[in-house]
Amino acid sequence: MIEQKILIVEDELLTAESISVLLEEEDYTVIGIARDAATALRLSSQPQGWPTVVICDIGLRGDVSGIELAEQLKQLYNCSIIFLTAFSDTKTVGAAAETDPVMYLVKPYTDSQLLVAVQMACLRILRQTDGNTTSTPILQLTDREKEVALLAAQGLSSKQIARRLDISIETVKTHRRRMMSRNNISSFPQLVYLLNKQV
Repeated sequence: MIEQKILIVEDELLTAESISVLLEEEDYTVIGIARDAATALRLSSQPQGWPTVVICDIGLRGDVSGIELAEQLKQLYNCSIIFLTAFSDTKTVGAAAETDPVMYLVKPYTDSQLLVAVQMACLRILRQTDGNTTSTPILQLTDREKEVALLAAQGLSSKQIARRLDISIETVKTHRRRMMSRNNISSFPQLVYLLNKQV
């Protein structure tokens, strides 16, 4: 299965950095942050690999909107798009819908909403590539690891899972790393995808 690589396109740097920290805490690979379309296109073509998921604001710096950029990135890389925006008017939502995004989140949104959107975007990519595999491997998980995976699948962050299970954040991260290592899986969304296929 392919590694999930996320590009963040957001003109508010503080917001973009906050999203990046959240995703990296959840073991996602963020390939870069862009504040405009030109930077996003440049980052997408870098040696670290093409994005599989793009988190994109609609109101960007420069002449190219987030919607126009999303169309270009989908054509170039067949990536999943998540729009994050302050715009909720019918015209903008309709134009964004034409790009077939995985999710359209209106600011302000919660961390859980964003994590669920990213997970859905990753799962869409995994389903598209799933035809290349002949069988689904049986996951080897302890009861606690399965509990952690199922809570993550509901969109809970590592911090929320730690609180819910009364364990440390580091313990949650250790469970995630062990699940992925033991099952030879390169990303947590792949693990959740396989877990859902077995249930």
